[in-house]
Amino acid sequence: MRRLLLISVLLATSAFALPPNVEQLDTYKGVTQYRLKSNQMTLLLVPDHTSPVFTFMVVYHVGSRNEAPGNTGSAHLLEHMIFNKSTEHFGRAKGHKTFQEVLYEAGADFSSTNMTTWYDRMNGYSTLPSDKLELAMQIEADRLGRALIIDTERQSEMSVVRNEYEISENNPFQVLLKSTVAAAIQAHPYHWSTIGYRSDIEGVSTDQLRAHYKNFFWPNNAEAVLVGDFDPDAALALFDREFGSFAPSPQPIPRVITVEPPQEGERRAVVQRPGTIGMVMLGYMRPGASHPDFMPFEVLASILSDGVNARLNRALVETGLATSVNANNFALRDPYPFLVDATLAGGKTHAEVESALKAALADVATNGVTDEELKRAQKQLELAVTRGRDGTYQYAANLGEAIASANWKWFLDYVDAVNAVTKDDIKRVAATYLIPNHATVGWFVPTANTKTADAAVPATPAASPARIGSASSTETATTKAAKPAPAKTTFAQRTTHRVLRNGITLDIVENHARPTVALRGVVFAGDTAAPANQPAIAALTAKMLERGTKTRTKEEIGRLIDDVGATLYFTPAATEVSIVSTGMARDLPLVLDVLGDELQHPAFAADELAKAKKEYETDVLRADDNTSQRAMERLNQLVYPEGHPYHPAGREKLLASSNAIGAEQLRAFHAAHYNGAGLILAIVGDVDTAKTIALVEKLLGGLPKGERVSFTQLARTNASTGGAREALTMRGKANMNIVMGSASGLRRTDPDYEAALVANAALGQNALSSRIGKRVRDTEGLSYNLFSRFGADLIDGLWYVNVNVAPQNLAKAMQSTREEIDKFAREGVTDEEVAAQKSFFAGNYQVGLGSNGGIAAALASAEKYGFGPKYLDEFPARVRAVTKDQVNAAMRAHLFADKLNLIVAGDLEKLP
Repeated sequence: MRRLLLISVLLATSAFALPPNVEQLDTYKGVTQYRLKSNQMTLLLVPDHTSPVFTFMVVYHVGSRNEAPGNTGSAHLLEHMIFNKSTEHFGRAKGHKTFQEVLYEAGADFSSTNMTTWYDRMNGYSTLPSDKLELAMQIEADRLGRALIIDTERQSEMSVVRNEYEISENNPFQVLLKSTVAAAIQAHPYHWSTIGYRSDIEGVSTDQLRAHYKNFFWPNNAEAVLVGDFDPDAALALFDREFGSFAPSPQPIPRVITVEPPQEGERRAVVQRPGTIGMVMLGYMRPGASHPDFMPFEVLASILSDGVNARLNRALVETGLATSVNANNFALRDPYPFLVDATLAGGKTHAEVESALKAALADVATNGVTDEELKRAQKQLELAVTRGRDGTYQYAANLGEAIASANWKWFLDYVDAVNAVTKDDIKRVAATYLIPNHATVGWFVPTANTKTADAAVPATPAASPARIGSASSTETATTKAAKPAPAKTTFAQRTTHRVLRNGITLDIVENHARPTVALRGVVFAGDTAAPANQPAIAALTAKMLERGTKTRTKEEIGRLIDDVGATLYFTPAATEVSIVSTGMARDLPLVLDVLGDELQHPAFAADELAKAKKEYETDVLRADDNTSQRAMERLNQLVYPEGHPYHPAGREKLLASSNAIGAEQLRAFHAAHYNGAGLILAIVGDVDTAKTIALVEKLLGGLPKGERVSFTQLARTNASTGGAREALTMRGKANMNIVMGSASGLRRTDPDYEAALVANAALGQNALSSRIGKRVRDTEGLSYNLFSRFGADLIDGLWYVNVNVAPQNLAKAMQSTREEIDKFAREGVTDEEVAAQKSFFAGNYQVGLGSNGGIAAALASAEKYGFGPKYLDEFPARVRAVTKDQVNAAMRAHLFADKLNLIVAGDLEKLP
């Protein structure tokens, strides 16, 4: 009967009358392909009525693969130009709103509304409420055929892209990846990265960009994807109306004809730059995504690096040579290196790690892999694909990548192709491609942060470059010239700590290795500060900070920050609102000026409040449609009584609260909680300390001193009410979430926090290195993503474990997880587990301090809990000092296995 119903549904779906200009080409595994007769542009339709949203994406067959020296990065710069600059119907040039403004007002999900560029493609996409499909298609139609590409806009956008290039250059892994790939690929356009060379970014002309646009932006060089809640008849009619009038290209689309010559010997690339952590990368050329040998490499990558029992993990991490390892097999149209990399452990040499990586690969080529390894990898990849279909954007993005690298059916057939791979296939491709003469070796060798980078040798003759973005007479926080890092060894010594006159806590660390700066901040104005009858007020207040001040509109603020390529945003959380900013150090005065204006003078304009409420509603509804968030919400409701700051209000109360809040209530909340005593700022980068202190005093000194919120009077929650078992029905979900947890009584400031941290890590913190992870993911292959946490903060939080699982594996995953928890509670940790986790935390903490952003975040956190900058030096020693007895005692004090609540969220109808 179900089969007959399915057939009738399929017949009804295919029976509607197509517009005259539209023809159906194919239907395959729930996806239907259509084409416009007038210009050959195609559209994939994937109906999904689970949620009232959709994702519309257009994939353009142009990327850095379609460039040459002299215009490298043109596709990426062109993407920036049509992302938010002017077209016929959008943008400033003709007096219209920009793309982002109209998307913002439409309630777009900006985590899945964007444009991106890679080697083989560019794409533009929007995720919106289901009644905004016309807008989404209008946007992409203007991008496809009506871009203006104005010189003044190109100049401003070039500086933004250049800043993006500069920021990427500050990432050692990205630099090593770029250098290794460039050595492996010497003729094909994959030789350069998508962002291109700096000189080309700066030097490409507007006419060159227009020519690039006219060469590749044609409907017969684009493929569209629509996934989500829509009516097929209406969608096809809109597609024909918006795209059908475009003519196809008058000339053939330029093709890439270069074929990479065979490699005839090992190649090496060494990058020596200031840094703290060494890395080794190996690359071996292998075929593109459509080749039969590609899928064995997909499985091999998982075998090598997915899980604590992965080949590379066992060979390098477990032996103490490396702290992390990875294998990457990027799906691209043409041949590209199969990449493995490792981060050196302290005291180990590059040569040792290189030798170990090569030995691990040689072992696969000589001896192959085991049945267990093959099956585990296939299960992990299958679950990864399943997760890749859970949500409109995820599904559209995966189809889009398949279109770019092979064809749209490639993604739909992925699991079948992976499961068809045999042990012999893996051994054969390893023996064929992973051979010494085809190896490219990359080393990142960190040097002391005391020398400025060498300048590139210019071509002759060389004109003096324009000083774009040079400092004016305006006061700046950056140094006049690059200075060596201070000769101080500890963070306590390197950090200047000040409490300003109005109570602001300020930490500053100078780092002149790069001309960048990171700012992290905390304002004690999170959800816990909200009155019980106004649960939405903290989040709405934070949202309104970026929506205009008394002297600047939202658009003016956006232009100020965007034009210099910086970022500045606020994120509300439980106890605080976090502040994040990154950018060039020369722009720190501007960022602080905007930040001070937003914190001190928010406008709370009525029109912007209405938009903020719409966005907030989208946030709440999206969270309510997320299996993990729903399960966690219910767990918190069970553990914390009503009236407790951690008791979630739930969807209905949040939406009602949002609807009822007005500007006056927001102003009152802001006045009560946004003050100097409640603000922490950490600034790290190429700055001058004295000038930065003066800037903060000048630009944020108007905040009233006030008082910092305290939670010490709040009684701790005990686990006496645990043991509930509940299932939340969320129909149409491909995966489920299992959450087990209870009150822990643990606060971040407790003396046994580090011991509890080690206990949790041994049990389940990481899916690759914990008891639950080893069993549920590595051994049984039941889950791709799982973790456990102590939610310790200024208020005592939960202990919980969260497991993502397919419905057919629910019972087994619950049983295995529960058995590992019970065993852990009975037997405690082993000496080996304690040693391993202490080593991880001590080393991982240091690695996290390897960037300006990491240092700034750690300082802000240390100040939040009252530890001060010295904690950055003390934490590794505090972890190393933890004993097995202390770990077991912390576990008994805070992890109550007999009081765990169990919540399952997902489509219960899919259970076997």
